[in-house]
Amino acid sequence: MNLHLRQLKAFLGVAETSNFTRTAQKLHMSQAALSSSIRELENQLDCNLFERTTRNVELTEAGHQFLPTAARVVEELEWSSQQLKETHRVRCSRLRVGFTPTLAAHAFPEMLELFQRAHPQVHIDVVDEAPRRLQELVEGGSVDAAFGAFFQKASGIEQLPVSPSSLVLVHSNQDDTVGSSVEWSVLEDHALIALSDVSPVQQLVQSAVKRHNVKVRCAMTVSHLETAVALAERGIGVTVIPSFATAVCRRFKVNVARLQPPVRFNYCRIVKMGRPPNENLEYFTNLVIDRLRETETPWMVRARVHES
Repeated sequence: MNLHLRQLKAFLGVAETSNFTRTAQKLHMSQAALSSSIRELENQLDCNLFERTTRNVELTEAGHQFLPTAARVVEELEWSSQQLKETHRVRCSRLRVGFTPTLAAHAFPEMLELFQRAHPQVHIDVVDEAPRRLQELVEGGSVDAAFGAFFQKASGIEQLPVSPSSLVLVHSNQDDTVGSSVEWSVLEDHALIALSDVSPVQQLVQSAVKRHNVKVRCAMTVSHLETAVALAERGIGVTVIPSFATAVCRRFKVNVARLQPPVRFNYCRIVKMGRPPNENLEYFTNLVIDRLRETETPWMVRARVHES
């Protein structure tokens, strides 16, 4: 059995008016289309729902029996449809985004301020978690979108590259022995303030030093990127961070150097696969893109122009 809402509405309309012409006008359809819908419904149910004469259209016994069921189904479907539309409207007026902790602290507040100026009616929340946890939240539908460098594949997730990135060296601005562009071998001359082994950034660093046969002397290991930069400011050692995170460096007396050969990857936005379009999210995504462009240091811009 394959009943359609169109057929049920046609049946209820004729049952109410007892007239095909008036019902067709009320439903904004041709009389032929209305008659066809009723015939299709009767064929599906294998019975006649109306007694048709030259003067009257009346419900048969089967029609009377089917009437309350059809009315209830149509009412519930229309109510459910209205509820879904309302839920979508509410969701569109609320946005929940995820960031890794560094950008949540150093870039999101400014993005939030800019977004609220343009969309004061939209409430926006931020979730600051590690990349793997953000992927889980997006996949589970708890977060509309998350931003970060995601190296682990996840099912049901769509990735949109937001900004190209690479690894950079951060050192105290009191150390004038490091230029604006250095090879990985520079790490042999400085103690490294490393991130923990579970950090995707640290895993990239370890892969690069192994590939280039660089012997690294580790000063200490910390869990947070901002801690590593603060220690680099004090001359405890140097650290390696993603170029998209250089916004944190503005609060410290440090310099940033491009590492050669470069280790490139993308800063991305992830969303759950198949999610409906959201204009608020697209606007916010463009703010993220613009903000990351602004945080690029001049040597990054020159490097990109030169390499292209």
